[in-house]
Amino acid sequence: MYGNGTIVSGPLESLIDLLMPGNVEEFDQDYVFSFLLSARFFIRSYELLGKLLESIPEPEPLERIVPLLGVWTRMFPYDFRDERMMNHVKHIVARCADTKLANVVPQLLCALLARLTELENHEEELRSYQSTVDNKTESISWPTATQLAQLLCRIERKLAKNVGPEEFVQCSPNLLKDPNREDFTPKLASAGSSSGGTSGTGHATSLDGKKTCNLESYLEWSARLRLLVANEILKCRNIQDRNKQFELWSGAAQYCLLVGNYNSATAILESFDLPPVARLQVTWSKLSSTTSQQLDCMQRHAEGCGSLWSKQTEQHGNGGTDGRRSILQSTLTDGSSKPSTSGSSATVATGSGVTRSTSNEWVVIPVFVDIIKLALKAREDCCVRLPNGHINMTAFDRLAAIVGAFTKHMIQVNQTLPDVGQYATLCQFMQS
Repeated sequence: MYGNGTIVSGPLESLIDLLMPGNVEEFDQDYVFSFLLSARFFIRSYELLGKLLESIPEPEPLERIVPLLGVWTRMFPYDFRDERMMNHVKHIVARCADTKLANVVPQLLCALLARLTELENHEEELRSYQSTVDNKTESISWPTATQLAQLLCRIERKLAKNVGPEEFVQCSPNLLKDPNREDFTPKLASAGSSSGGTSGTGHATSLDGKKTCNLESYLEWSARLRLLVANEILKCRNIQDRNKQFELWSGAAQYCLLVGNYNSATAILESFDLPPVARLQVTWSKLSSTTSQQLDCMQRHAEGCGSLWSKQTEQHGNGGTDGRRSILQSTLTDGSSKPSTSGSSATVATGSGVTRSTSNEWVVIPVFVDIIKLALKAREDCCVRLPNGHINMTAFDRLAAIVGAFTKHMIQVNQTLPDVGQYATLCQFMQS
């Protein structure tokens, strides 16, 4: 069924057929992204690729499936960690041999291999930071507030860009109920542990087993950052040292807000509101008037700007059947511009070690937990068939708008912050 020229629903088999139109010029990458993201509620990825292959008789060339394979490997590379997916890919390579597609498919596979290698290196790096008896770091020499904030931006960007869009579909619906997990990199769920459709508790689950845990690692980073800030303040033995820690972290939060790193800034400000820190009345009363004013200003700024991404994405996602195309363009354009608040161009007090931010430092990192909340809410509608048995493509598009805006934006963020060192030291210290 169509509405305003856009597919709003249809039987699963009919929607699968639209992935490979007879005319290559009719190939719709936005539709492919929406369908591949949420179709895993009803069919496993390797089964879908196998079904598409079977629909093309053996003598017929694979000109219709190669464009789809290119989009699939680029947008959902983690799906190809499944050996069953790679078996289908090998079959495609064999069928494309001695044809005009013989040079195209290897290029797609080279790009896929590079992305999977990058993922493996990232996961290995995370594992190397896990706390052990031998490498536990008891203390750290903190840099200036500016350098600390730049470190946070680098870590945020690195963690965020490795989150795959399918992870928002495959993650546990109870993900946000236990923010203080102990392991920095959670254990992968087994391929057979996931069941499709709706679980007994009424939550949507994916048929595909989880291949990576970058989403959980990034979410846990925020929880660890909150605990780190609180611990560094509470372990100080006198008011003077506590004041220095408040100055350091409030300065880092201010810099993060200036460059658009709302996730780190929000985590730091939330740590100040934790009961053990909030009850330090004597310490709070001894803070300088400048620091107190900065904290009040940052709280208002974070409340006003931290949820901009969520509100904008929600607006586009519910704006109609063409929301998918608009969100992937306008959200990234609008989200990359500086907020029109006077605080966004202010100079922080020199005592905090933070200076005026420049345009090439702008990163725009939204509050990640807000993105997850939106995705979890949207995906509940994706796994429910309409009364006539059709798949709800409008719900698919809404989830794709939320997930696609975030993942594509984080990949495109131009990270130009200088390497101030201590990156690995800080990552390792957060495990202790």
